[in-house]
Amino acid sequence: MKLYTSLWAAISLLFSAFVACDDTDDYSTSPSHLLQFSQDTLFMDTLFTEVPTATQKLMVYNRNPKALRVASISLAGEGKTGFRINVDGIQGNRFDQVEIAAGDSMYIFVEATLPKQHQAGIVLAKDSIRFNVNGTTQEVKLRAYAQDAQVWRGQVIDRDMTVSSQQPILIYDSLYIDTDAHLTLEAGAQLYFHGKAGLHVRGQLTVNGEQGNPVVFRGDRTDKLFPYLPYDRLPGQWGGIHIYKESYGNSIRHADIHGGEFGIRCDSSDTNREKLRLEHSAIRQVSGNALELRHCLATIGNCEFSNAGGHCVSLQGGHYDFTHCTLANYFSWSTRQGVALHLSNDGGTHALPLTAAAFRNCLIAGSGEDELKGERRDDGTAFEYLFSHCLINSTAETGERFPGTIWAKDDHFLLLDEDTQQYDFRLNASSAAINIGNKDDAQAYPTDRNGVPRLTDEAPDAGCYEYHE
Repeated sequence: MKLYTSLWAAISLLFSAFVACDDTDDYSTSPSHLLQFSQDTLFMDTLFTEVPTATQKLMVYNRNPKALRVASISLAGEGKTGFRINVDGIQGNRFDQVEIAAGDSMYIFVEATLPKQHQAGIVLAKDSIRFNVNGTTQEVKLRAYAQDAQVWRGQVIDRDMTVSSQQPILIYDSLYIDTDAHLTLEAGAQLYFHGKAGLHVRGQLTVNGEQGNPVVFRGDRTDKLFPYLPYDRLPGQWGGIHIYKESYGNSIRHADIHGGEFGIRCDSSDTNREKLRLEHSAIRQVSGNALELRHCLATIGNCEFSNAGGHCVSLQGGHYDFTHCTLANYFSWSTRQGVALHLSNDGGTHALPLTAAAFRNCLIAGSGEDELKGERRDDGTAFEYLFSHCLINSTAETGERFPGTIWAKDDHFLLLDEDTQQYDFRLNASSAAINIGNKDDAQAYPTDRNGVPRLTDEAPDAGCYEYHE
């Protein structure tokens, strides 16, 4: 027993000496052996104050031949700036004696809830993560633009109200305009909708955007799905604008509506009263229908309707007038279920008379072979339409319903990039839409959606964008 105890003591002493030697030899103390990072500055785009961000990832690499013992990893702002970090599954402001094996790496997760700025405009928020390695301090900068926002939760507008552009409005649980109430949104107003929230209009909506200063309706995610792809370019980020049966006299000018489950949906109503006037606006990148009008009266001019998982424009019965509009469906985020333009007088169990669907100086295009579809009842229900001086990607037809119309698949736009989900539906020099419009019809919209004059050359172009070099 004494021999066994002595032998075990000797082995233990030898093992301890080996570990001490191994500990000394395996961890580098050289000032030249430092860390490397996936990025020198972690930038979190524009964030709303007092709203937690999505988690960002920083990779830390030890590409040295020996392990490193990082004396400390800490936030320079000590948690007072709103940034926070997580190292090895633990959240904190400082971590000591963090070991990284040779050739290994580790994650640091970064989040932020930035404090209220109490001022208009956007403010740059700063912090940094400091790494103390072998007597050297390394740093990764943390940056974000902070912006105060008004937060509305289940807000009901029950009296006349005007919203200016002082601060963005972050909307949870939808925004409701009650019957007999009138909401006016002035130029530059920005509405950010969280999750499935949308705008529900039973009263009246007026949007007074201006050229170069539109009213924006979008989702509230300001981060990125991939480094090259912001969530703001994706469809289905929020609900949409729903105008109910009892609502009339809605006017939307210079609006940018994008990224929703749908764009604008109008319920069936009295076709002797104008339900919607939509001008100089864009509805784009939605997972359902961009503009859905069901048996109502609407006037649409100088607008873009693009990239819809359903139809860019869906008309079911009613009375409509479209002038200088671009309907372009190159939706590529998932399988597309619709076309650029769909016409119908069929309400399923009952007829929906389509008393007028006039398209003047319009461009109807898309990635499909036929972007104009229809459903027509055979019981004599009205199905009236007109395409004057249009460019249409569909099967050619002739007759008095199609004066001056060109039938062709024409994809000559400035940018169609499905990888980065960036699209620019202005015309390039090869477009067949150039100079095919009717000047008389262009009088109502003498400049295009971007303010470019239409009436100074041979003839106006089809669509909402006038070609210019």
